Amino acid sequence: MAISAISQVPLFAQLSKDDLEALADKAQRRRFRSGQVIFHKDNPGTHFYLVVEGKVRISLPSPQGDEITLAILGSGELFGEFSLLDGEPRSATATAAEDVWALAVSQHDFMSWLRSRPSAAVALLRVLSRRLRRSDELLGDASFLNVPGRLAKKLLELAELYGRETPQGRPIEIRLTQEELGSTIGVTRESVNKYLRYFSSKGWVDLKKGRITVLNESALREQVY
Repeated sequence: MAISAISQVPLFAQLSKDDLEALADKAQRRRFRSGQVIFHKDNPGTHFYLVVEGKVRISLPSPQGDEITLAILGSGELFGEFSLLDGEPRSATATAAEDVWALAVSQHDFMSWLRSRPSAAVALLRVLSRRLRRSDELLGDASFLNVPGRLAKKLLELAELYGRETPQGRPIEIRLTQEELGSTIGVTRESVNKYLRYFSSKGWVDLKKGRITVLNESALREQVY
């Protein structure tokens, strides 16, 4: 099971079977209940994690006690690797957004494995570069897009990552509260509620039973560009 899960990660997908098996042998299975904190910001970085099932929320707490959601990660996505590479404390908090099972690899085992595999090191650099570009994009969105533009862009992103095409539109399979959705784009729950209702009145999205279904991707894109 471990090697099957690890082979689905873009970072490791191009590696040889021997390399994958060597990493899988070091992985430990971990379970986290919905709402459980996996690690807090500023904790020491001891392991990185691979999500096999469920969703993990990566967030940044403020001194006032609020939180900004930086990312929602699903099956096949890594988190916690930054601290393993630079030796610094955790830069964000990771929380199980629903029941999660994951694979954990310790810093010692991961660094030992990585040093002996230059191709994996190059692939990791590519992944980290994409994350930095994503951070730059989020900063640009906050500076240049208005609230409906930011919300529309986030809905399109979630539909692409967690949606499935159906005759009735593209339902987003991940469940987020309006507060969580707002924190991913830096706005209040009230603003999310206001513009979701506006999008719904236009027939661009459908809101039922706590789930958002994207009905008109073109109209949402027009809010972004």
